[in-house]
Amino acid sequence: MDNLDRMLLDRIQRSFPLVARPYHELASGLETNGEEVMGRIRALKERSLVRQISAIFNTGALGYRSSLVAMAVEEPHLEKAAAAVNAYPGVSHNYLRPGHFNMWFTLAVPPMESLDKVVSRLAREAGGWKTIVLPALKKYKLAVVLDVLEEGDLEAAGDRSSFSAREEVSVFEPTAANIEVVRCIQENLPLVERPFHEWARNLGMAGDELLHIIGSWLQQGIMRRFAAVLNHRQVGFKANGMVVWKCPEDHVDSLGAVLASHAEVSHCYHRPAHPGWPFNLYAMVHGRNVEECERVAGKLGKAIGLHDYRILFSTREFKKIRLKLFWEDSPSGGRVLTF
Repeated sequence: MDNLDRMLLDRIQRSFPLVARPYHELASGLETNGEEVMGRIRALKERSLVRQISAIFNTGALGYRSSLVAMAVEEPHLEKAAAAVNAYPGVSHNYLRPGHFNMWFTLAVPPMESLDKVVSRLAREAGGWKTIVLPALKKYKLAVVLDVLEEGDLEAAGDRSSFSAREEVSVFEPTAANIEVVRCIQENLPLVERPFHEWARNLGMAGDELLHIIGSWLQQGIMRRFAAVLNHRQVGFKANGMVVWKCPEDHVDSLGAVLASHAEVSHCYHRPAHPGWPFNLYAMVHGRNVEECERVAGKLGKAIGLHDYRILFSTREFKKIRLKLFWEDSPSGGRVLTF
């Protein structure tokens, strides 16, 4: 990658322009033009550095219930257990991590389903392994923004603010029209001069109307961001670790805020402790290698004054996809569009 590629990656993973001609907007201040920006993003996708550019939704605002789930699976049965868990469409990430609880997956269930019942069913189908459910009691930060810039790139980088979880969000109205918009904008943005207008034509609306809806959902917290998701391994971040602390309950909020302020932290949550698993404060860190993640974890421990922690590195990826919302039939009987 050259410096222009790095600048584009930095910009599009933070916030993609919600305008009629976004690729031309991205070219602003970079001594290039919209056509070259589209060509470079196409090449970055072909090299698998960019996974997708799309809406990133607040699943809770859309009525979904979600949780991190840990399962203790004996090694000879990992393949069968992973296949059973991965078959559920609401499982987006599933990793092998060291320890007694070794299979860690994220789960989202639609409004009409019970999260506990789905977890129980998956645990049974996986082989009846011990499972703990770890929903986020509070979210302090939610944004995977990888620092791909090098020395000399920062001056032209522009706004590089971090993202914290919103305290208040509006409730999504699950009309047939709104569901079709969600299904559309959670897909990969077209690489054409006016991509939002192309989406809008498929939806039977005007481009400005769709941009207004997207902007409104962002303002209301129904969407977290509209941005690119990078392939962290392809851009040089070979290691990621989930750092967990046993934190006094009356200090979780204040220390969670401290962790969220660090750029190396992409996600930070308060989760419930369980018998045999006393950890309640979680932070995800990404590094170019294991040693870098370990240094970051040590730095974070010093910042919050808690030195008894564990780093759970992902040693195998069983599943990693973008969660597709409204995979079930629309409650209003609306038709399902494919984009």
